[in-house]
Amino acid sequence: MKPYFIYIALFLIFSAFTSDEARQANSAFEEGNYEQAEELYKAAIEASPDNFKLYFNLGNTQAKQGKVEEAIDSFMEFRSLAESPEDKSMAEYNIGTLLAEDQKWKPAATHFKNALKLDPSDLDAKHNYERALEEIKNEEEDEGNEEQNQENQPPPEPSEYAQAMKKQAEKLVAEQRYQDAYNLMQRALEADDTVRAFNDFIERIRNVSEINSN
Repeated sequence: MKPYFIYIALFLIFSAFTSDEARQANSAFEEGNYEQAEELYKAAIEASPDNFKLYFNLGNTQAKQGKVEEAIDSFMEFRSLAESPEDKSMAEYNIGTLLAEDQKWKPAATHFKNALKLDPSDLDAKHNYERALEEIKNEEEDEGNEEQNQENQPPPEPSEYAQAMKKQAEKLVAEQRYQDAYNLMQRALEADDTVRAFNDFIERIRNVSEINSN
């Protein structure tokens, strides 16, 4: 019988050009000293910011400590710097699994689907995507046909996923990539309703994007 979810495989990516900090971080991780490993990976990234593999290892270290928002942010950095679809798929898979562990089924399904688009041969991602869809269906059945008028409700408390997506959007805004930031937040909103907590931010970047396009 298949496991209900195939959870995150916290392996390290090694580079041919590994700094002393990265080697020490790898050793600390393998010994279970995750706090020390996190600080060493951050030091290694500061010394070699273009070494995208360090972000993947940093994300795994943060995931081990239950730092979901920070781990998602690190995996997103890894994805943005990685070049191969397989590497990008690994980031999407890890984000999806973190969200599945937290029972955030809709955004988890989104990221498993992204992983499959990048690497259709990934059977674990396919398995987890199908399971996430089942969980979403079960939640919708539990809710029944009750309709809620979201416009008359106060904004929800943003999830760790929502906060991580906003942090990524803010980085794009700092680069004056307003349309990309807006598109990112729209995709995040489709995956996670708590992103509505940042509606004012989304509206601002939409307005700026429209001004720049005129």
